[in-house]
Amino acid sequence: MKRARGAIVVPLALVAVGAYAWALQWTQGETVTDLRTIGAGGAVWGLYVVGDSFFASAALASLAVACVIRVLRRREMESVARMALPLGVAGLVASLACVLADLGRPMAVLVNLSLVGRPRSPFFGTFTLVAGASLFAAVVHLALASRPGWAERAQVASRWPWLWRTLAGGWQTTASAKQRRERVDFWLSLALLPLLLGALVILGMVFGERPGRPAGQGRFEVVTFVVSGGAAGCSLLALAAHAHRRASVLLARVLAVLTGLTVLLVVSGEILALRTPYLSVQRYARALLDGPWSGLFWAELVLFFLAGIVGLAMSWRKTISLAWVGTRALLVCAAVFLQRFLLLVAWQTHGLGLSWPAGTYRPTWVEWSVLAGIAAAAALAFLLLAHACPAQASPIHEPAGRRAQPRLRPPSVQTSSSSFPRTTVRNSAAMAIPMCKRPTWTSWRPRACVSSALTSRRPDAASRAPAF
Repeated sequence: MKRARGAIVVPLALVAVGAYAWALQWTQGETVTDLRTIGAGGAVWGLYVVGDSFFASAALASLAVACVIRVLRRREMESVARMALPLGVAGLVASLACVLADLGRPMAVLVNLSLVGRPRSPFFGTFTLVAGASLFAAVVHLALASRPGWAERAQVASRWPWLWRTLAGGWQTTASAKQRRERVDFWLSLALLPLLLGALVILGMVFGERPGRPAGQGRFEVVTFVVSGGAAGCSLLALAAHAHRRASVLLARVLAVLTGLTVLLVVSGEILALRTPYLSVQRYARALLDGPWSGLFWAELVLFFLAGIVGLAMSWRKTISLAWVGTRALLVCAAVFLQRFLLLVAWQTHGLGLSWPAGTYRPTWVEWSVLAGIAAAAALAFLLLAHACPAQASPIHEPAGRRAQPRLRPPSVQTSSSSFPRTTVRNSAAMAIPMCKRPTWTSWRPRACVSSALTSRRPDAASRAPAF
């Protein structure tokens, strides 16, 4: 009980601190942050954009995993798919909150986006495809997947039964309705899978391809962005579905592959950046290896390495506990967050193609507080959605009434003990033992009870004699 209260109180406190910091930023402007002009020693994209890319990529990856499970019709993984839906919705909402926190006047932007928005703008594509279409599709998918649980709660819940009855309106338990729901889940997942993967690739193109860099290097960064986002989404999904052992084992294998591939891509990208003829790309790579950002770069690789060690320890011990899964998810998410930070911030300070001076960026406590508040609010939203939209639905109870009880077949009567079936001997012994006298340590003999039962079940000589 104390742990449950702590799990609610700590995120609420972080949300309160984040709300205070955001109100301070709203009243005093961007001067309370370290966001400055690019090329003049500062960075335009800071901690908020890093949080946007992290939450959006992890959410899209978890939703894509849910769609893949339903397209493949893996019934044993259905609970994981239903757990991925609220995780994806909470992640997309958190990414939207990060974008609004990054804007100086968010209300004016929301009003003018539909009036003077440019479809070729990355901000327009992020809001329409990622925040609009993907979030709407995820909410619809979550509502359809939660109807069995809502129908069950409408029958057995003592609080707010009208709410669950309204949400599960039109629910039917017939075989035809079940087949129709399975077809809808399949085709909906099949239609949403290209949308989610496309949104993830578009995010990678927006944040990975930068001006003044070769096209091949930008596409390599896009692949790294997509794979690392999949690793973060799978780690969070494994943490949310740690109670399902078979699903956790499968997710652990997928996570191990994605984590190793991310490390390989990061190291290969650094080697390619050092060997490229572009001076700006080389300066960016040097800044990561032995420059001002070297601490974060090596910390990223160490975190990925530790996450792999934790996965190997779990595989060797053959145990899946909340502490181990939570530690692995924390390490992977921290490493992916650092990778996003270096990808989006370091190139603004040391990777520009023009001869501008190198800049610095150190997030203030206001930025860290706002981002922590958004992450805590996303965690609370996930817990609320997971509770309101159950991940597993037990079979629907039929209306109360008398059911026909199955009749017990009497044991067959045999004429000889040699042809007496083994099952009949066991049934007779089970019926005769309670009828024997009270057993004691010296007088109770099971064979005597069984033999007496067989003798009592056999017909006597008078009953076997033919009647003339």
